Amino acid sequence: MDSLLDRVFPPKYDFYAMLSKQAQLNAQGVDALFNWLKDASVIESSALCQELKAADEIRMELERKLIDAFTTPFDRGDIYSISIGMNKVIEYAESTLLSMQAYDMSANPVIIGMVAILKEGTDQFAEAVASLKADPVQTESYIAGIRQTHDRIEQFYRDAMSAVFRSDNPMEALRQREVYHHIKDASANLDSAVDILHKIVVRLT
Repeated sequence: MDSLLDRVFPPKYDFYAMLSKQAQLNAQGVDALFNWLKDASVIESSALCQELKAADEIRMELERKLIDAFTTPFDRGDIYSISIGMNKVIEYAESTLLSMQAYDMSANPVIIGMVAILKEGTDQFAEAVASLKADPVQTESYIAGIRQTHDRIEQFYRDAMSAVFRSDNPMEALRQREVYHHIKDASANLDSAVDILHKIVVRLT
């Protein structure tokens, strides 16, 4: 039910829609990265970078409107934090691409596997945010699954690094560790965004 303040001063901007759009673009960006890893011919790396940056425009627009808005559908600090968390996910996805190019690394089963799990998480996150306004209980049903993707990436990372440190090529170990860590950081920021989303759901229900 709308608060008295919302009835007197109706929200000027649809922050639900902006957050949903950002989450969708994040999912599309990670999906594009995943497809590029499987087959670099599907998209030029420069075009992929532009796709990964698309969500940033939504974030900046949201921040401008958040400053201008008199009322928001829920805590403006949470709106800001969840948007920043989503943006960090896509920044680390881009860092994964740029690091692979800088270190002349090809995709391997570890990188593809970790990004595949990250893709699951961002896809579920987009679905969760899309249902937030109409059905926050439905949003809540996605939370555990998204958190599980982070746990799976953490385990994937530990197993991969265990193998890397047993190798006899320290320079290759450092290159692999750097790229794996970017994917791990993307997952960690998605996990933080999920915590904020869950807090929003608790307050709305």
